[in-house]
Order: sequence, then C-alpha cells, then structure tokens
Amino acid sequence: MTATLKEWPSLGGLSVESTDRPAGGRFFGSAALMVSRFVFDVIVEGSSFAEVSARRDAFVGLLDPSRGPRPLVVEGEASWVWQDVMVSEEINWGRAAWIRGTVFRLRADVTLETQADATAREESPASVLVDPSASFTLSVGNATAYPRLVFPAGGGPWTVKIGGYQLEIAAGIPAGRYVELDWDTMMFSETTAAGTRLASLVPRMSRFDRPALVLGQPVTVSVSPAPSAAARFYPNARRA
Repeated sequence: MTATLKEWPSLGGLSVESTDRPAGGRFFGSAALMVSRFVFDVIVEGSSFAEVSARRDAFVGLLDPSRGPRPLVVEGEASWVWQDVMVSEEINWGRAAWIRGTVFRLRADVTLETQADATAREESPASVLVDPSASFTLSVGNATAYPRLVFPAGGGPWTVKIGGYQLEIAAGIPAGRYVELDWDTMMFSETTAAGTRLASLVPRMSRFDRPALVLGQPVTVSVSPAPSAAARFYPNARRA
C-alpha cells in the first residue's frame, strides 16, 4: 500500500472577521484557524482479489472513526505532529488495475481532518531553563505560540513575567508540589515532580489571558522570587 499526500494544509480552515469602513477598506476584527485537512492518494495492491480485499479492509479498519482521533505525522514533516486527526469523508475505491492472475490494484482519495486544534506541534518539544530568568526568541514554526512554564512551588507568592505579560500566584501551595502553567491547553495545575495533576491552580492566579510568543520577537522570562530549582519554559512552537 502507498499513501501520497495530495494537499499540504496551511492556515487550515482560516476564518477572518472584518467589516466595511465608511471611508473605504475594511476593519479587521479577528481571525481563527478551524481545521487542517489532509487528502491522500491511497493505492492498495495485491496478487489476487482476496489479497487486495483483505489489505483494503485492514486499512479501513485502522481508520475506523470509532477508534477516535489520533496523532498524525506526515512524510517530509517528521518534526511536527498534528493532534486529534481522523478520517472525515467516506472512501470510494476505484479499480486502478485489474489484471487477473497478475495484479489487482484499488485507488481512492482518503481525507483526514483535525478535530480540535488546526495547528501542529513539535514532535520533540524544546525547553529553556529559567534560573531565575532567561531570554528567549521563538525561531521555530510559523504561528503564534502559547507557552508552558513549570517550577517547584516551595515558598511564594510568585510573580511570573513573560515579556510584557505579568502574572501573580498566591502562596499556600504545599511543599514538594510544582506549579504548571500551560497557556497552550489553558490548564493551570499543582502537580507532582512527575507531572501528575493534584489540584487546580486557578484560585491562586491573578489573570487568565495568554502570553503570546511571536516568531523573531525576543522576550525575557522570569520567576520571582527564584524557585528552589530552575523553572523550565516550553515555547510550544506551532506550525499552521
């Protein structure tokens, strides 16, 4: 079996909201990426009708929507993974070659779509140590990124700064726990050192909007007072 990507998505499911301006032109309101769509040219081949049918059925079984969405890594884009992808249209097989006793070949377009976030993430995410501050410039991907920050919670209260963004976190988290601020998934937690979630951090936070990382724009990341061990900053680089 071979599967060749026919359409490479960029700015998947782009939606732009704007209105006419009385003086001419348009006023930009907002933009959103809704879905990334992947269309593959799939060829299934066998030396008999039974063999090609079995291979077709095995392939379709792997795509069964009842299995739910799964990650997708595309050939040539091995550094990036699209999360929560699943088949989105029926598959109609055509006979590409049908020579009895020699080769049986079926061909179809197979369409996959993201079910949640339309952008890809790094397959092996990078991170930066913040001890107690660090300079960082996003240099990977092509979309605005929303970072994640993790540090040990002994002491407090804390002030977290990422560029011009500032967040206050109230004291009172038990010793031995960690602060995990994930603005990519909007999940804010008290965790174990291994990352197991123990409690929500939301009641201790002063704000809930996102700091954004823009390609090529430097930011300074800091935690004050300095945690007992260095904080770890994950840019969560994205590709649209």
